[in-house]
Amino acid sequence: EDLAVPWTIKVENINDLYISKIKENLTNVQGFGWQGWVAASQFCLAENTHLEQALEWAEIAVGKPFVGEANFTTLGNKAQVLEKLGRKQEATGVMQTAIRHPSATPLDLHQYGRRLLAGKQNAEALEIFRLNFERNGEQWPVHVGLARGYAANGDPKQALEHARKALAQAPDALNRRTLEAMIAALEAGRPIAQ
Repeated sequence: EDLAVPWTIKVENINDLYISKIKENLTNVQGFGWQGWVAASQFCLAENTHLEQALEWAEIAVGKPFVGEANFTTLGNKAQVLEKLGRKQEATGVMQTAIRHPSATPLDLHQYGRRLLAGKQNAEALEIFRLNFERNGEQWPVHVGLARGYAANGDPKQALEHARKALAQAPDALNRRTLEAMIAALEAGRPIAQ
């Protein structure tokens, strides 16, 4: 009763097991809407595994009859998979369709712009933030994006103007504090966190 024997269970490729289970799940309720297909595809992206399978699932999410739906989320997901597969030109075309799709909300465009900023694609991000302004005007978080975009592109005056407008629209205390800190940094000539 005092004997302890350590042992380890090792699975050679755990992702193969996950993919198998995902495939099984997609034959059930999960497969009757585009959301399940996007989630499956996103798993592959996050794990950098089974990318061709991820593309197949992304295409189903966009266009399979009675299941798929072309919208900002499904198109953006497909663009991410194509990008990961090294098919940049095709990914860019799909993403252009996504950002111009009527389903793209102000928050969708803002988050995409933030992703571009994180990837140091500052000029492209500013274009997305400008498109968001053209389409959505004074809605939250349009001015936040413009503030970040102008700051990243070396225009602190424009960034400050939009940060102040965003502060007046801030929906909660957390966003107000973040914008107050952004304004203080811009007024002091310091860079802001992107």
